[in-house]
Amino acid sequence: MLVLILALAAVAAIAVGVAAFTGRLPENGVVGVRTEQTLSDPLLWRTANRVAGPGLIAAGVIFGGGALAALAIDGPWSYVIVAVVAVAGVFLAGFGALQGARAASIQARLQMPQATCCSEDGAPSGGADGAPSDPASDCGVTGGCGACALKGMCDHEAHPA
Repeated sequence: MLVLILALAAVAAIAVGVAAFTGRLPENGVVGVRTEQTLSDPLLWRTANRVAGPGLIAAGVIFGGGALAALAIDGPWSYVIVAVVAVAGVFLAGFGALQGARAASIQARLQMPQATCCSEDGAPSGGADGAPSDPASDCGVTGGCGACALKGMCDHEAHPA
């Protein structure tokens, strides 16, 4: 019974992995790298799943090899093989998904325009005497402008996360 489950997991992982890697995995709520970012933008969905696809294919191959090995070996060792293969395959698929989510995050940051130093026109706002004031004060952030933490804080339009 466990060998059958492992064989079905192998077929499913390889099928989903190939679809993801080739960019043909449709957005859905069941399989693929499903994060807030990837579900909000089709480009991020494709990017994340294309990166995660090879890990999922490799997990499927491991599942399939483990199912064949468990069939070939009789006795209690077959249970050990199934357990080790299941853990290794899930770890590999999870690692691929993590890399896919990271790729989508990087892609999302590349799509964002550069943040300005807080005033609407991109120029620092001036104080009462005309001298430049702390540009971060427009946003309610202290510590000056130029910090990575300020990127996107003063944009007046919503951007995909």
